[in-house]
Amino acid sequence: MSSEAAVLIVGGYGVVGSRIAAKLAPHHPGRVVIAGRHQHRANAAAASIGHGVRGRVLDVASSRSIEAALDDMGIVVSCVDDRDRRLLRAAVERGIQYTDITPHLVELGSAGAYEQIRSAARASGARVVLGAGLVPGISNVMVRAVARSLGGADTIQTALLLAAGDASGPGSIEYLLRELSMSFPIHVDGAHRRVRALSDSREIEFPPPIGHRRAYLFPFSDQVLYPVTLHAHTVHSLLSLDPAWLAGLLRLLILTGATRALARDPARRAIARVWRARAAREAEAAFALRVDVTRGNRSGCATLVGRGQAKATAAGAAALVRSLLDGEVAEPGAWMPEQVIDPELFLSRVAESGLRVQFLVA
Repeated sequence: MSSEAAVLIVGGYGVVGSRIAAKLAPHHPGRVVIAGRHQHRANAAAASIGHGVRGRVLDVASSRSIEAALDDMGIVVSCVDDRDRRLLRAAVERGIQYTDITPHLVELGSAGAYEQIRSAARASGARVVLGAGLVPGISNVMVRAVARSLGGADTIQTALLLAAGDASGPGSIEYLLRELSMSFPIHVDGAHRRVRALSDSREIEFPPPIGHRRAYLFPFSDQVLYPVTLHAHTVHSLLSLDPAWLAGLLRLLILTGATRALARDPARRAIARVWRARAAREAEAAFALRVDVTRGNRSGCATLVGRGQAKATAAGAAALVRSLLDGEVAEPGAWMPEQVIDPELFLSRVAESGLRVQFLVA
């Protein structure tokens, strides 16, 4: 893929999308296009970024709108909740490179469904990387780096600490609420079993100044394909919330069955409005990420701390897009970041945003 390819950022005037555009535009002037349902908002965001960024209309609910918007595009970056995967399918059919920050891999549900996407991408010549951003995204590359140092991975654990008010926009808030209402599969000792969000917990030692926090099972998409991509036998993905009492309240809602209401769009949107009001007062709160990998009697971990989930998500997505632009993903197909993204180069790009990963291998 030529570095001159045009990059279409769908949801590009949102909280994360606009940050991705701002990171890419100086490196690729005239090649970044911001897309969304409203032309005037796309144009305004493009003008504020400069560097030849353009605006374009795209509604992921309309196949006709998607087809028109994909003309002359080389890479698509999705920052919207494309639950029907219309955008992904259209990009694959055209052989366009694709990545997103909302891959919904838990709902994809099986290695077979993943293989269908992979086969279609191979046939069309598309290079698809499922999962950019913080988790999945940066977390996957951290796992790959640790696993490589250990010679493989038997167990993988990802733990993310987020402040309640530091979600990356209304889409991510509703995603978090929706996941509380569903069960999801985890992989333990080589077998799948279904659990509910927040149903189990463990103590996690995050780097200073965070320290010890309790984290709970959560259906982050990074965990779904580690048994396939890294042949891990046990995989856990955990969420810790700040303030800590919020996780306890959410667990109570799950136990009483109240989270069933979150499966309905109106309830989620009402809660999200209240949540966003708090988020406006707590922008760029601290977050922490820790991944632990074991192989035989050896273990290793990698950690990352920073401020602002949206900033970190954008940094990870922009670094991954640069990998696609520079042709570092050599083979067509659908991939997870741990399969095709070089950790050293990727993490050096992330470090340009002030995010430095620390490693410890025993």
